Amino acid sequence: MGPFSLAMLVVLVLSVLPTSWLVPWTNRLSEITRLPLVPLGDVATSVRIWLTVDGSDLANREQFDLLETERNEYRRRFHAAAERVRELEGLVESLRGLPPTGEVGEFVAIEVDVVGGDPSNPASPLQVNAGTRRGILPGAVAVHRGDTLVGRVLADVGPTTAWVRPAVAFGLLDARLVDDRGGSAGTLGRDGVPVQLRPDGSGWTTTVDRSAMVEIGMVARLHDPGWSRFAQGLLIGVVREIRTLESNPTRRTIRIDVLNDPQRLDHFLVVSPKSDERGPS
Repeated sequence: MGPFSLAMLVVLVLSVLPTSWLVPWTNRLSEITRLPLVPLGDVATSVRIWLTVDGSDLANREQFDLLETERNEYRRRFHAAAERVRELEGLVESLRGLPPTGEVGEFVAIEVDVVGGDPSNPASPLQVNAGTRRGILPGAVAVHRGDTLVGRVLADVGPTTAWVRPAVAFGLLDARLVDDRGGSAGTLGRDGVPVQLRPDGSGWTTTVDRSAMVEIGMVARLHDPGWSRFAQGLLIGVVREIRTLESNPTRRTIRIDVLNDPQRLDHFLVVSPKSDERGPS
């Protein structure tokens, strides 16, 4: 009997057997065929669950608002830190630009912030957040960017605050007009044209002889014995206008404006003589 005939005989025998006798055998066969597929099914189920988004893990509106607030705060801190870096870089340049102090005694440069003033009045005193505890003394010189005169500290200096009167608020100032390179500004000497500045609003005016080679863009530097030796040579302002006097054609009127409005400054340096005496701690 061949293999094919034997298979047909088995099929014939099974077909005539009762169904109840076949069920146990078919169950066993189904379990055997399903056994190697179970682990794969479990893995697929796990992947499906892992890929399914669980709504309970999503942030609600309050959490989103909190995250947005924290993001904005970190952005603010970043920009504030970047601005502080720029301020410190400016202070470094200011210290580099300070006049030499070897011949005028020992000085201390103190960084201060402006905490009070009157923006509508360029001559209004500026209140700063430093006083005798940090070494600021009456008459100390306020300097911006190392070479620009802001003003002078008034006599009433407190332990933690002081008042700075802008240079434009003082009376007459003796100065010299020089060019941007510090060279001669005219025919009246290699150190510039000596002038006396008269306060006029947010700047000064003065008159010079028509022969003086003064040009717009030249600067005025302080040369006034009424100020400390440290302040001598500091930049006061820049020549903005020149016109001939109608009453005297041999003279010209010079208009000098401040380079930086003191009421718009947030911070600057106060250069004060060193002293062993300090305010109460």
